[in-house]
Amino acid sequence: MLRYDLLFTWSDWQPLEFCWLGSAIPAKPGLYRIRRCGQSQLDYIGQTGDGKMTLRKRLGMLRGVYAADMPYRDPHTAAPALWALRHSLACHFEVSVVPIEGSTPWRKGLESLAISLYRQQERQSPTVSFGRIVSGYAMSSANNSKLVMQGKRFRGGLTTQVGPNHLSSIAPVGNLTEDPQTHHWCGHQWSAWQPLVSTIQQLSKEQSGLYRIRSSESATLLYIGQGNLRDRLNAHQKKALQPYDAQSEVFATAPALQCSWVHNANWQPHQRLELENDLIAAHLLMTETIPPAQFLGS
Repeated sequence: MLRYDLLFTWSDWQPLEFCWLGSAIPAKPGLYRIRRCGQSQLDYIGQTGDGKMTLRKRLGMLRGVYAADMPYRDPHTAAPALWALRHSLACHFEVSVVPIEGSTPWRKGLESLAISLYRQQERQSPTVSFGRIVSGYAMSSANNSKLVMQGKRFRGGLTTQVGPNHLSSIAPVGNLTEDPQTHHWCGHQWSAWQPLVSTIQQLSKEQSGLYRIRSSESATLLYIGQGNLRDRLNAHQKKALQPYDAQSEVFATAPALQCSWVHNANWQPHQRLELENDLIAAHLLMTETIPPAQFLGS
């Protein structure tokens, strides 16, 4: 099995705190991984590089992990959960990085691959990836002007309540080395390929799970997704009819859109995200490409 830690040329581990000062962390786009000192288990894998963002700037957004109060989910979505780990365990973190050149979809695809290879190896995701947080803590809200105006911005902290993001990671269902077009891809039992429009009409509004979209004239997938199946597929169909961005242009120019799906009402939202991540990684591993509509919109 290909190991996540051998796929990339990761830097040596160094303390996370203050790593954003000086030049030890390169001012380049790339991937980063975070773990507690003295442990091999990872707590987070991320990527950065949009616009003028660099690894150094992105890791500097984790300053709030070392604050007295739990930080908001902006500017870094993993900061509250890392803060909770530090608060509950009095632990220290370290970080390792790898610069990655290329487009944002390509870098995000490599992030998915690094996470999924780790999941194959450990049978679980990094501790606080996919919005999870340690039990006993409630997540802070995001931090923007709209939430402030509505009085809905709040800081998280200790709690006795149990929510979906306290539940365990879901293990990979299958391996990553199968044809993305098959009915048993990544260990799932996929529906037959059907025209997108007729599938939307057949699905009930309660069904949720994973889906994949292709053109009947293409040998590769156009998009991989998760969520409420009817709502998500209907949104893609509307984009195909009225293209207005790079993602919808892909759907609009592909003839005869088809889809295939997996329904499972027992999957929690973060678990669907984990399994979707595995599908994207498997597609990249087997075809050396990212589905052309992936990472271009919602």
